[in-house]
Amino acid sequence: MKKIIGLLLVLVMALGMVACKNGQPADNTSVPAKTPLADGLATVIEKITTEQPVEFAPMTLELDLNDTSEDNLGTLKSNTGLDNADQIKEAAVFEPMMSSIAFSMVLVRVNDAAEAETVAEQMKAGIDPRKWICVEANDILVAGYCDVIMFIMLDSSSGMTAQSFVDAFQTVCGAELDFVLK
Repeated sequence: MKKIIGLLLVLVMALGMVACKNGQPADNTSVPAKTPLADGLATVIEKITTEQPVEFAPMTLELDLNDTSEDNLGTLKSNTGLDNADQIKEAAVFEPMMSSIAFSMVLVRVNDAAEAETVAEQMKAGIDPRKWICVEANDILVAGYCDVIMFIMLDSSSGMTAQSFVDAFQTVCGAELDFVLK
């Protein structure tokens, strides 16, 4: 009888250790994997501007990344700050076609999410905040989530802030952003 009770106790202890992963407490601090944005960038822009409305009438333009003509590369540089589209697979620009308001929101989807912050730094260094003739953007932020980068620049006297667009971008992403460059 003592042997049976002893065996049962050993069995209960063994099961207890297996249930607790060899005596280690369960790790409840794991962070769920981020879900990349599946929508096209024009749709993401629409969602951002639903969260953070814009009172004037900007238009969304999707850039042709396959056009390597001098004119298109100039448009790419002016809007993204990048000299070529080698590191990106999609780009969309949201800004007024003709306005006296300095405002531009650019979203790009990079080929490699691991390079997103590097591409964001290149964008920030390459875009001219005085690309408009009479006005200049003085509030500039760049944020990234998975493989999508949002570059926002505007004139702070417009009553809007770049941070409000970054906050809207985070809401659309549904998770903490990977980085925000000031």
